[in-house]
Amino acid sequence: MVRAWTGSCIMLHVRSITGASHRESASRMRSRKTTPIAVAITLLAVGLPVLAALWLAHRESRSEASAQTQFMAGEVLGRAEGMADQAMAAYRRMRALTTPPCSDTGRQQMIAIALDYSYLKAVGHVADDRVECSSFAPGGDGSRLGGFAYTSMSGVRIAPRADLGTGKRFLVLEKDDFVAAALPEVLVDLPFNRIHISSGVFGRSAGPRLAGNGTFDPAWRERLGQAHQATFVDGDNLVTIRVSSRYDLAGYSAIPATYLHARAVAFALVLVPIGLLLGGAGALASLYLVRKRASLPAVLRTALRKMEFVLHYQPIVELASGRMVGAEALLRWPRHDGSQVMRPDAVIRVAEDCGLIRRLTVYVLAQLATEAPAFIRQHPDGYISINLSPSDLHDEDILEQLRQLIETPGIAARNLVVEITEHSFLDPTRASRNITAIRALGIRVAIDDFGTGFSGLSHLATLKTDYLKIDKVFVDTIGTDSATSEVALHIVRIAHSLGLTVIAEGIESRLQADLLREQGVEYAQGWLFSHAQPMEALLRGQAAA
Repeated sequence: MVRAWTGSCIMLHVRSITGASHRESASRMRSRKTTPIAVAITLLAVGLPVLAALWLAHRESRSEASAQTQFMAGEVLGRAEGMADQAMAAYRRMRALTTPPCSDTGRQQMIAIALDYSYLKAVGHVADDRVECSSFAPGGDGSRLGGFAYTSMSGVRIAPRADLGTGKRFLVLEKDDFVAAALPEVLVDLPFNRIHISSGVFGRSAGPRLAGNGTFDPAWRERLGQAHQATFVDGDNLVTIRVSSRYDLAGYSAIPATYLHARAVAFALVLVPIGLLLGGAGALASLYLVRKRASLPAVLRTALRKMEFVLHYQPIVELASGRMVGAEALLRWPRHDGSQVMRPDAVIRVAEDCGLIRRLTVYVLAQLATEAPAFIRQHPDGYISINLSPSDLHDEDILEQLRQLIETPGIAARNLVVEITEHSFLDPTRASRNITAIRALGIRVAIDDFGTGFSGLSHLATLKTDYLKIDKVFVDTIGTDSATSEVALHIVRIAHSLGLTVIAEGIESRLQADLLREQGVEYAQGWLFSHAQPMEALLRGQAAA
């Protein structure tokens, strides 16, 4: 699949009645409007659609709100589990330190550990609830933590709002005299969150809210019982709670009842006039279409059926010569004005949650089979890279689909590179097996967006791949005073030591390109060289050059 908010798959099924039968019914009503039957038909034609519209408005407002809370609770819990994963990994590494943690060498090692994890802002060593030393500047040493809300079933003490001497409040997890600190707002600061939705994380067994915003009632824990997920109405809120299967954590999301009422009214204001204008059967059909279009998975199915998705290609260039050696295929869902209906990563998440990822993958590979031969004719030694989602990589059918692609006239295995993200390594055994099978076809494999997942550097040594792509988030800091400015260069050195070819993503300035080239980075892509564009425009530009 290609890169890349998700919701629940909701499909309403209503009977479909044609416009012709509606006109016949309307004609009969007009001809018999003075009779009791005409009155009954009029009441049925007008009253039933209105009642149906009101009922649908209530049901859909509840369904929409339930989908939102379920999704938000899952997103928050996923972030909390990711933070916990990173904290556990940091604990293991700190316990394995061979020098005292508060020595100069130990502090430098803790700084390196903190930089390896995206959620963690600092790690440190404590004694008697005081910070002896940390990866922060020494100004925070000696700070008294306090505020430990509870101890989880695994023995981790948690302080939701600890002061580490920086003026900020941190979510601190302590185990065996080592601490890992994260900003609590990172767990709930989701870009697609709406102001009326409350969300957060709390301890499943006990304790207060660990991070969150808006409304929270500790009594919700009792409503959950022994279930792993529950959606319920509690007073003035519709609440969803999802429980972690690995940690003593639960994520929640709540929508106020006033919002449900407002959404029901909003639905009714749309549906009732339609029912009044079109009458019985026509109103029902129209309401069905409106609700169907409001269902994101249904919209995605329609877009696939109408072939609304397109591929754009961003050149990959050799830094030493500026020569284009390949291009990455990127999914786009364009509107008529050129803007995007939805971000590609959101499309992928919806497709995975609703079981459409296989159809979307087949669609993309079919597009590639049509467009790639023209590129390869112009660049026989070039390649097209395609992104596979974690679901694709774990699907045995992907091997047959790739085999069919390289059997397409004009496409050879050497002309393809498959890109996979670190999230695909959550099942490293299966991932390794399928990567080996893909490379056995002659198709090269690249690890994409490296450094943004939870796998760390260990998988580079165990998974046999060909390329490593440095994520734009690290490239952006090169040549700046940012604390992470050296991370990209560190990744380059590690990749070269393992025999991997490095591709830098998101190059926007000549300074970045020059610094990376000097460090031995072979290839790059980004706006400095070209935006992603349709294949026809890409070939036309290359021919003109």
